[in-house]
Amino acid sequence: MFEPIELFPEVPNLYEFPSVHAGMLFDEERVGKYSEAIRRVVKKGDIVADIGTGTGLLAFLCLEAGAARVHAIERSTAVRWAKLLAEKNGFADRIVFHHQDSRLYDLPEKVNVVVSELIGHIAFEEGMVESLFDAKERFLIPSGVIIPERVQLRVAVVEENEIYPKYIECWRTIKGIDYSLLREEAVKACYITAMSDRNLLSEPETFFTVDFCKDEKPILRGTKIFSALRFGLVNGIFLWFDAILAPEIRLSSGPWTRTHWKQCFAPIATPIAVNAGDKISVEIDMQLRTKEYNSFNLVFKIDRED
Repeated sequence: MFEPIELFPEVPNLYEFPSVHAGMLFDEERVGKYSEAIRRVVKKGDIVADIGTGTGLLAFLCLEAGAARVHAIERSTAVRWAKLLAEKNGFADRIVFHHQDSRLYDLPEKVNVVVSELIGHIAFEEGMVESLFDAKERFLIPSGVIIPERVQLRVAVVEENEIYPKYIECWRTIKGIDYSLLREEAVKACYITAMSDRNLLSEPETFFTVDFCKDEKPILRGTKIFSALRFGLVNGIFLWFDAILAPEIRLSSGPWTRTHWKQCFAPIATPIAVNAGDKISVEIDMQLRTKEYNSFNLVFKIDRED
């Protein structure tokens, strides 16, 4: 269960657990698409900045693609593993590690490429927007390239039939004790799951697009109108991302893909009955992490349109 006002609870030293990195490193879709984008973008002799390097894989792939030097920036203590892996695999002489928050640090030189995989389950909760726009402004040469180029948040209205009864409707009485108030807390959470066709009550829509090739930082607040595909009970929304890493190279956590991200289910307290063709309004407001306010907030509302 993940609190929507802080999608992932602030677990101390989360990235010190190898299992957290294993899910990412052994995600074939994630690693394959990033590897393809890096091979296409990074040229021999390039200087690269890897923002949020973790255990260093993207930095190592940049070196294999021909980069002369990589500045691998990581604020968690996972950087110690990346250093050991660099030494073990013969990369240590071409990689410079910085145990820092990239937003609070200056590199000693400009770079040709900025690469990062700070993509969260709903795209933006890990702080990628401020981090990448900051890196673009301060680290990247004017003709430089960013991976990913563009990230979209995708949303669909759904009738979820597994998590909702098991984790929300379950809060009633236990041995005569009224536990219904925990339902109020459960409905505030977001749940990572895999969506199927039977869950869909609408076609998906692109809710927000962040284009890192442009200079304008986005405000992620808006409303979309969805049309119900069939009769059902709207009990929340599914969210996922589509990312353009480089021209013609797309990474998605959407339905019908197999990634460690899966999709995110955000429930509502009172399901809404709809018929085919009914209009449903969804309003989403995301407060992104910043240097001054290191917390991610998701607020959303679903209403029937008259």
